[in-house]
Amino acid sequence: MALPEPAAALTSDDRCAVAIVGGGAAGCATALALAARGVEDVVVVDMGRAAGWRLGEALAPTASAALQRLGVWEAFLAQRPLASAGSCASWGRPELGYNDFIVAGQGKGWHVDRAAFDAMLAAAVPAQGGTLLRGLRLGAVGRAADGDHVLELHGAQGDVRRLRAGFLVDASGIAAAAVRRLGVARNEVDCLAFVAGVFALEQAEAIPSQALLEACADGWWYAAKLPDQRLMLALALEPRRQRHFLDRDAWLAAAHQTRHVAQWLAQGQARAPEADGLIAALGPSAILSRVVGEDWLAVGDAASAYDPLTAHGIVKALQDGEAAAHALAAHLQGAGPAPLAAYQDGVFARFRAYLRERGALYARERRWAQAPFWQARLAG
Repeated sequence: MALPEPAAALTSDDRCAVAIVGGGAAGCATALALAARGVEDVVVVDMGRAAGWRLGEALAPTASAALQRLGVWEAFLAQRPLASAGSCASWGRPELGYNDFIVAGQGKGWHVDRAAFDAMLAAAVPAQGGTLLRGLRLGAVGRAADGDHVLELHGAQGDVRRLRAGFLVDASGIAAAAVRRLGVARNEVDCLAFVAGVFALEQAEAIPSQALLEACADGWWYAAKLPDQRLMLALALEPRRQRHFLDRDAWLAAAHQTRHVAQWLAQGQARAPEADGLIAALGPSAILSRVVGEDWLAVGDAASAYDPLTAHGIVKALQDGEAAAHALAAHLQGAGPAPLAAYQDGVFARFRAYLRERGALYARERRWAQAPFWQARLAG
């Protein structure tokens, strides 16, 4: 299919076999895995994301196999990601404990520039035969007389474009923008708030290669070194407390009251973000009531979103995309509804396992059991 460039308006006759709403890791992984399975005529609608830091900077060793299967391994290595030995955590005790990838026989992981990583995946979509449309916002989702989905896409200049699709994939993240318009309910178990910033490091070599997790009364801190001598630091907390910590001075004061995070900042001679440089985000634990329909499915965080504490992150997005593509390709190639049903069963089963994992992790930290953040998580 030859679609016009984003600057040109689509007409009502533009149609694709599969439209993927969302150009992040899950959406692009789905498109790339579909291409590998011989599915053609796939359009990815990249609605764009806010500039700056985003959750999910760490990549576990298991990502390497997925990146190779998706055909982007060499492009990934060309970004020169920082090698990571694993993670360390002050969780349930003041001292650090270590989870070493190499000792565990997993190989090395990486810390990545997430914006560059996502851009690398997006660039691979047209390179492998798909179509990538950028800078569009999803409006209404309707039906054509023949049953096709009709997506109303709004451009930055106020122009409206329409795209018809035989099958719709929602990869729009926690918003689940497409399937929520179809009336699918979302079940939220919990929701964390995050306040994050990026520090410049004068002495980057003084910061270990592991990611750092440190519990505190208000929630927990996560720190990881990034390429280009930077350090990402995020505080997870109750949503009602987010506004207070968006004040940079309050956020920095809390960071310096920690034991291990404060030590990293001192060792790296970290320069704080600008006063307006903090970023707010939400991290729900949630799942859709259904993740597939007769001619649609949801993938990645649109289908099921996990607490970042469990460290599934980017690997989950890649593996979810592969699982969705496997099911969708089989469905489109004549296998009927069974592959889609099996995909949904897998999403639900993995979410149940995740809830058990999450519960066990929070149960290990009881030093602030009476603090509101911990009361809410320990009660679950």
